[in-house]
Amino acid sequence: MIRFSFRRLKSFILFEQPFIYEYLAIHLRRTHEQHKERFDSWPIAATRRKLINDFWFWVLYHYAALVAVCGMVFLGVLATFNLSYLLLVLVVGILLYLPLYVLLYRPAFTSDFLPKLETVIAEFEGNQRIWAEKCKQEQLSTRGLVLLYYILDKCAEINYLTPSDKSASLLLKIFGVSQKGLKNELDLLFKKEKRTKIEKRKQTEIAKSFEEVYAILEEMQFPRGVQMLKEMEIRFNRPE
Repeated sequence: MIRFSFRRLKSFILFEQPFIYEYLAIHLRRTHEQHKERFDSWPIAATRRKLINDFWFWVLYHYAALVAVCGMVFLGVLATFNLSYLLLVLVVGILLYLPLYVLLYRPAFTSDFLPKLETVIAEFEGNQRIWAEKCKQEQLSTRGLVLLYYILDKCAEINYLTPSDKSASLLLKIFGVSQKGLKNELDLLFKKEKRTKIEKRKQTEIAKSFEEVYAILEEMQFPRGVQMLKEMEIRFNRPE
């Protein structure tokens, strides 16, 4: 415990913590997530500004602590206490900040903190893009979403879906994908003349969409839905 405390004290005196990459990455993620909970559109640029502001707060905190420690040592050495000595410590402390800012804090900010911050942001944004791409890959295609909802709609005997803008608008509210794309898939699903014009390349894409929906229905253990999807696939493969 003593060794750990000494290490933390040494890190504080040498002003090391703001430049530790792992600490900066954690601080960035926590700050960004905290503000995203309050503001859905909170950008990473705003988090960057917050961390820069935090850095200069750390600077003031660090310098104030050093002045306080040095002042207590100075006053402790004196045999008697005088208010003028305390004022002297404050004045000297204020005057010493400028050279420390020029020689230590500002160079450390521009040459060490900012490059690490930009690197942490780039890594964070890269991880966010990878996560979003992974979610996109795991999500059903627009055609798969329409097929799945059509099966559920028919099995529940709701029979709401039609090749109309109204149905496409409803699916937009549910799935949050392009309404135009949803309308095109509804046309393909309901209109025989659309299926007769399917190109060979698109037939491969359609077969993949059916496989996606088969996997979902089998995971749901929904045999009636699987059977209905098979019948639908036959209609797609024999549009005449």
